[in-house]
Amino acid sequence: MPLVESSDREKLIFHQPLHWLARTLLIGGGVLALSAPHELLIRPGIPLFQWGMLPFWLIGAAAGLLGAVLLLAGILGLTRTVTFDADKRMLRVDGNGSFGIGWSERYAFADILEFGIVKQERSEGPPRFVLHAVVARAQGPLEIDTFASEHEAIVAEEKIQALMLGDGIS
Repeated sequence: MPLVESSDREKLIFHQPLHWLARTLLIGGGVLALSAPHELLIRPGIPLFQWGMLPFWLIGAAAGLLGAVLLLAGILGLTRTVTFDADKRMLRVDGNGSFGIGWSERYAFADILEFGIVKQERSEGPPRFVLHAVVARAQGPLEIDTFASEHEAIVAEEKIQALMLGDGIS
């Protein structure tokens, strides 16, 4: 995934766009959830506006809303950005969707306990190497980025370490 070095040499930014397979699964789940209102309300061929249909309307509305959200998330995507900012001495993790939903987490450099590189074997294709950080206030290791080779992951880790020590980006 792309590593961007800012022009002021005080930030490292890792962009992680939503993978095409995840998008496909979200779109498929959205289409499947959108089929429930059709099966509950339209297909039976009975009058819709009667008290006995109220539970089906509630289930159909909830399924339709969930399906619409999944479909939009799959179409519009989500980008995760991990930023190391030396000026603010902060690690920021942002999730931004073009559909207006986003989240942000901030951690001080002092909260970062260690970095690690994990080799993930895949059934098809070469292995990938995941650089992650163990942070004191996080629920688990924070994935920083995924690399095709171990050397790229080590270089990225060295750049982060140099930035955190105040040496800037080399």
